[in-house]
Amino acid sequence: MVVLLAAGSALFFGALAVTIRLALARGIDAEAASLVTTVIAGVICALLGLVTGDFSGVSWRDTWPFFVTGLFAPGISQILFTRAVGVIGPSRTAIVVGISPVLSATIAVTVLGEPLHVALVIGTLLVVAGGTLLVRERGRGRTRLLSLGIGLSLSAAVLFSFRDNLVRWAARGSDVPGFVAATASLVSATLVILVVVASRPNARARIRGAARPFVPSGLVYGISYACLYSAFARGRVTIVAPLVATESLFAVLISLVVLRRSERIGSRLLLAAALVVGGGALISSFR
Repeated sequence: MVVLLAAGSALFFGALAVTIRLALARGIDAEAASLVTTVIAGVICALLGLVTGDFSGVSWRDTWPFFVTGLFAPGISQILFTRAVGVIGPSRTAIVVGISPVLSATIAVTVLGEPLHVALVIGTLLVVAGGTLLVRERGRGRTRLLSLGIGLSLSAAVLFSFRDNLVRWAARGSDVPGFVAATASLVSATLVILVVVASRPNARARIRGAARPFVPSGLVYGISYACLYSAFARGRVTIVAPLVATESLFAVLISLVVLRRSERIGSRLLLAAALVVGGGALISSFR
């Protein structure tokens, strides 16, 4: 079940990157886009929780870590991720973000006391190699944009790694269902992003402009987050995080089908995605 939930989260997160790229082509700013995406995702998780009855009998006292987590991921991280997709595209953004399991696993082993094994080390090295290969990518007139996009993606990856461990830590010490935990994080994330959007001119007009184009992004994001938190409620960070890193592969494959001309995907990019995915598969096979 943990593997299926993590893989499901990866699939829909890969789709998220592509839907964001398609919607951003309409000239919508990243902050308004992030707000609409997060609100819809929160509604999706809440509906799933209501349908499954997860909200009944919940000890709300135990949900505070998930509200705290949401402030920076997906609060701040969603803005960074959306901006990165707009700068370097969904494939490259997803691959750089796929490095986050390295950080997640390191924190999990040292702080949460999760076991360290050879497969984890080798798999982590493959993930790093994939990210390094992408960082070394060059293109005429694109070096500055590539550096900016990678910087935004790496920042999001760092926040994701802290989120993974805080969510797993909170899940180990409580009985809060995954759908409830995901909803709590998305609620606090919405508040953070709303503050950012409201601090700039024409907030209402920008939100209205993003509402319809980012409905698909919100839907896939909600499903991804519901799967992710449910996976962390059942499995270790060193297992779930690397599997979620396979979102790099899904983002590349979906981009190949949907964004054929606008997304430049060469052999270097495909190899980078393969290394990241291979590392995640190796780790999960020795769980």
